Parts: sequence; structure tokens; C-alpha cells
Amino acid sequence: MGMFTTQNHEQKTLTTAQITTLQVPAGGKIQSCALAFFTGAGALVTEAQIRAELTNIRLTLNGQDVVNASPIQILDLYEAMGVRVESPAAVAGVLELNIGRLLFVDPVLKDIFGYGTADVSSIQVQITAGTLSAIASVQTITERSPVNENLGTYCRYINYAVSFNATGDNTLDTLPRDTDSAYLALMINDGASGTITHGEVRVNSSTIRERLNIGVNDLFNSNKGYAQPAGYFVHSFADGTLRGQLPMLGVTDLRFVTTFSVAPGAGGYTVAALTAINMPVVGVK
Repeated sequence: MGMFTTQNHEQKTLTTAQITTLQVPAGGKIQSCALAFFTGAGALVTEAQIRAELTNIRLTLNGQDVVNASPIQILDLYEAMGVRVESPAAVAGVLELNIGRLLFVDPVLKDIFGYGTADVSSIQVQITAGTLSAIASVQTITERSPVNENLGTYCRYINYAVSFNATGDNTLDTLPRDTDSAYLALMINDGASGTITHGEVRVNSSTIRERLNIGVNDLFNSNKGYAQPAGYFVHSFADGTLRGQLPMLGVTDLRFVTTFSVAPGAGGYTVAALTAINMPVVGVK
């Protein structure tokens, strides 16, 4: 807790269809890692331009993926935060990468999910550009707690592609089950042309979320203070406390069953998984 300090880091020009790598220095505990995108005139671009002109954002700590998703998925997760953030429609020109901590209500709890850097020697951000028009450059800016801590507990947001182009149920049983992780939310996208009607979650021999209509799921998310953006079925295990988690310790079989009334398209669909690493397991037997 206490006052955060901010630091501006390197700014680089982006090039169409190229990957640009930014280095972020260690020091303190990173609570916010923001990317600011600018036009050639130095003005912040729009949210729509970020969605249209960039294809992937990757954040690594000591070479390990912490964020690896499209800017669309990152912005949509921010939108799913609902009342947790003041501007769920996003802030023009800026992306937050340490987004998982925003799911929590208690500021002390949020601070736990900062990136402690005492044992971190390398922090890199890679931006993959599509066809650039308005976006000319990018800069990283961090907000930090002045404490000396190891990485410890943090959130990871990774995209997974699913090859499926049909109607009916699709069962996904290949998502990671790392014993030090717990799922906080799953952003299941309906693909280029699909429509999702229901979702279900099975753990080992138990159905923990019985086949649920997408509208009812929207209500349950809303009750917790979260939103379900258009085009997604959002499994929100988080509830703003440490109890809101689906821990993988002891899990040998994990299945997400998604029902499509309209096929997602030739490209299949995507699942962006938000997990907590080294999260305390509370009230789970």
C-alpha cells in the first residue's frame, strides 16, 4: 500500500507487419504496465485504431509469458471488468497489461497482484503490428509500489485458438492445469460468424457450472459487478475476493463445453484465459 510512483520508459516507432520489442526496467513492484499508442503528431490514437491496426501484445517476465493476446481481447477483458473500472469502454490510446488485479475489490488485495521485480531480470513487451495507418509509435509507462518483493502472486492472460467450425457442443479439455494456478475468468469468443448459446464447466467427475444459458450467465456476471461483452461467453469465477477462483491443484480433468447455434467460421474460435499464479487457495476442499 502507499503512494504509487510512475515512470516513463522507452518509446519506439512501429512498422506495418513487424514485431517491436520494448524493454521495461525492473525495480519496485509494478502495479500497472500501460502501453500508450501515438499518432505521428504525438496525439493518443483511438480505441478503434488500436483494435484495427495491431494484432498481438506479449508481455514476458524472465522469458515467461504473462500476457499473450490480441489487443481486442485485452480491451474486451477491460470492458468485462464492469463497475471495477471507471471507464470500461476503455481509455483512448492506452492499454493496461496488468489487468487481472482489477478484478479484485480490496486495494490491499489488488496490490498483491502487482509484479514484484526483486527476482526478475528481464521484462519485455512485444507488439505485433498489422497494417498501420494512424498508429506511429508506442511507449510503456509503469506505476509502481516502492517495495522490494519477489514476483510472487500475479495474473496471466493467454489466448488459445480452438479449431472448430460446426453447430452444437464443442468440448475443450486441453487448457493448462498447472498446479500453481487458478482460473479467474475465461473469455470464450464466438469466432468470425458464430453464436454461442450455452456454456458448461466440468472438473474431474463433477459439473461445477451446469449447462448455462448465455443470458443467465450474463446476469450472474452482472451480479458480481462484471460484464459479458457482445460476442463472448464469459466464465467469471472471480467475485472480487480470494475465494473467487477455480484452483487447478488436484485437477486431472478440466472441460469447458460451449454450445454454438451458429458455427464460428473457418478460423474456429478463441479462448482467452485469465489465471492467477501462486494464488492462495481459500475455502476450497
